[in-house]
Amino acid sequence: MSVSLGGSSRAGRVLGPSLDKIIKNVAWRKHSQLVAACKSVLDKLETLADSSDPNSNSPVFGLSVSDAEFVLQPLLLALDSASAKVMEPALECLFKLCSLGLIRGVIDRKGMIEAVCKSAGSGEDAVDLAVLKVLLSAVRSPCVYIRGECLVHIVKTCYNVYLGSVSGTNQICAKAVLAQIMLIVFARMEEDSMEVGIRTVSVNELLEFTDRNLNEGNSIQIVQSFIYEVMEASEVMLRRWWKFRMGLKDQSDDLILLRGKILSLELLKVVMNNGGPIWRSNERHSSLSVPAG
Repeated sequence: MSVSLGGSSRAGRVLGPSLDKIIKNVAWRKHSQLVAACKSVLDKLETLADSSDPNSNSPVFGLSVSDAEFVLQPLLLALDSASAKVMEPALECLFKLCSLGLIRGVIDRKGMIEAVCKSAGSGEDAVDLAVLKVLLSAVRSPCVYIRGECLVHIVKTCYNVYLGSVSGTNQICAKAVLAQIMLIVFARMEEDSMEVGIRTVSVNELLEFTDRNLNEGNSIQIVQSFIYEVMEASEVMLRRWWKFRMGLKDQSDDLILLRGKILSLELLKVVMNNGGPIWRSNERHSSLSVPAG
């Protein structure tokens, strides 16, 4: 292997160390297919360089469509491994690829997003946070087009983490990610552009009326840093080229439904409070006022 693990391509420099970490963390006998896939991709990356004329249809910057699909396959296998030690480096790799603008084009529900969303059911708090990180970075990236059913699936996954996690920090994080996604989507709708300035959500303001009890020591500061990290990582790229588990034995279905409705109203309030002139001046939209209290 070369000194620069993953070869000379931009995507390879991100994928190489991540695949190497997956190989070191995985149980070789149990996941022999994953190990073989990682090694094959590492060998392939050694032969690849960024294309001088990148194919706009490729999901990975600088690579052909076939090469892009090949190098992403081990990440999808890792997310299906049910091992947190293997899933976390795969999710971190996808976060970096999205934040650096290396994942691109129209993303549908199948494939990467589907695999990421399924990972939220692992029951591991760290994996849930990594899933939220990838989903927000994908929505935030101006190089990735997520719409329709795929966007709905992302929102549902975040809702499920909020309603199903036993970690207060993860619940706050899921709520903040949902609010940030709403701000991104509505800002782009108003400007009819992917290249728009987007306000970073205030976690403290989100907890003004409900969920203050979820704060576990410094949870608010942790989540705010989490949001800033994702937003700023993609902001730097804008200048260059951006657990669901039902462990709710003590909560009734009515309480879960109520929390979901309250969260929906709070997200609506975030959108209305931060809407641009079109949302504030249009009769149809301005009539949807949300009480301050």
